[in-house]
Amino acid sequence: MRARRFILILLLLVTAVLLIFLLIRRTTRADEGPRVTLCPGPDWYGYTCAGGTGYAYIDASQDTQLYADDDIVTLELPFPFTFYGAEYRELTASSNGTLQFNGGNPFFFNECLVEQPAVGMGNMIAPYWDDLDLRLYGHLETETVGEEPHRIFVIEWDDVPRFGDNPDDRVTFAVQLFEDSADIVFLYEDATTFEGHNGSSATIGLQSEAQGLALQYSCNQAAVADAGRIYFAHPAEPNPDAGLEDKQETAVSNPIQAKGTAADLLTALNQNGPAILSHLQTQWRAQAPTRAADWAWADVTGNGRDELILLWYGGAARPDIAQLVVLAADETGQMSLVLDNWLSTRHDPVGELAIVETADLTHDGRPDWLVQGDNGQLWAVTAVNDAPPTLHPIPHRCHNGLTLLDANNDGQLDIIRDGCQITGRILTQWNGREFIATTP
Repeated sequence: MRARRFILILLLLVTAVLLIFLLIRRTTRADEGPRVTLCPGPDWYGYTCAGGTGYAYIDASQDTQLYADDDIVTLELPFPFTFYGAEYRELTASSNGTLQFNGGNPFFFNECLVEQPAVGMGNMIAPYWDDLDLRLYGHLETETVGEEPHRIFVIEWDDVPRFGDNPDDRVTFAVQLFEDSADIVFLYEDATTFEGHNGSSATIGLQSEAQGLALQYSCNQAAVADAGRIYFAHPAEPNPDAGLEDKQETAVSNPIQAKGTAADLLTALNQNGPAILSHLQTQWRAQAPTRAADWAWADVTGNGRDELILLWYGGAARPDIAQLVVLAADETGQMSLVLDNWLSTRHDPVGELAIVETADLTHDGRPDWLVQGDNGQLWAVTAVNDAPPTLHPIPHRCHNGLTLLDANNDGQLDIIRDGCQITGRILTQWNGREFIATTP
């Protein structure tokens, strides 16, 4: 009898201890915050954010040479860095103002982090997730300062314009990662622009997509100012149930997404048909900046439906406008963007473009397009082996005549050009994979 009573008392004591532990645990979880929340937090992992007064802006000087729109570069970290419980040795920086771990996607369409983490962005640090454009202006730079174990790794978007805006209207901001604390600071040197100013078209915050966690500072709000700072403190004691080892993110192929004038063109064609092109051309000429256009139709894919190639260019004053797009129609006549290339680089601007020939250059019984730039560069748009249309730069620059003929009597057209860089005349042939230049 006494033994039964002892066992009963022991069970009651164990139950009481478990209840007390669960109550304490529940209180602790409430203090740690929800999985997705707003600043100042904390989120479920324990990150908090506050003003970063006292943190000095560090000007980075190591150019990553990411001169592109909607693209990424992988950066080796100078020290292991812990983010949402996982330790990393490298990260991916995008042209669009984000850092990602274990993969990277340069999506230009920012998403708010108020209901869930942004899909496809993995473990992300977003100081200024916006549609930025590094093709012709600005730099993505890095710098490491301090001595081990108190180093700071700086990633800076320096003097970068937003896509489609005045290229002279630019933002400058940076992220600082701290070796000794795993803290993160966002610093805004110049966040004021005419369009999308002060973060009004950007997402700012942190997330772990794999764990469903996010801490958002702002989304599409003018919430940051010049010389502003945001301090994200890594918790001294993270939630032990969070911070699971991060899984390797699968890189998501960045689909061709129409934006800007290309998106407007696609919408207009699908609503009004090809006859709208002449009207659009008048609109483009009246825009500021003005856009000239050249286009042609041909069945380059061999599916029985003509594809549209269209060029935009803005002259020597606006090389950032030089763009080539190809649109293809499906069985219902609805068109989609299948090729989108910007043809200027910061070292090789293109002011004017023209479609100079439409002929079978790849010997597959289908027409190809030849496009000429005023810088002497020639490109071919082809679709071989049932692949989507592809842009091929033709070797060497030439500024005089262009002729298509069967120069070696093999029954196939060759490209003959004069006034070329390396010699007076260049013969270019398709070898089944690419265009190869020789001298006649």
